[in-house]
Amino acid sequence: MNIKKVTVGQMWKNEDSGDVFVVTSLYKDVLASVAVLRPVNQALNPSNKRAKVIKTQNGEELQGFTTAEHV
Repeated sequence: MNIKKVTVGQMWKNEDSGDVFVVTSLYKDVLASVAVLRPVNQALNPSNKRAKVIKTQNGEELQGFTTAEHV
């Protein structure tokens, strides 16, 4: 599923662990855009993560994550 733009409130699934995260904020670093992600189930995984926003021909993606269609 292609996402045209990463926005606050979107849900993304970590490719390694399978945990689902919500985008809580976006900011621009010097060379890239970064998304701050909060885990949906904070009891199992209490730490926030950061992921680089990658621009593709079809839209944007988060490095190491895929879109979470169903939770």
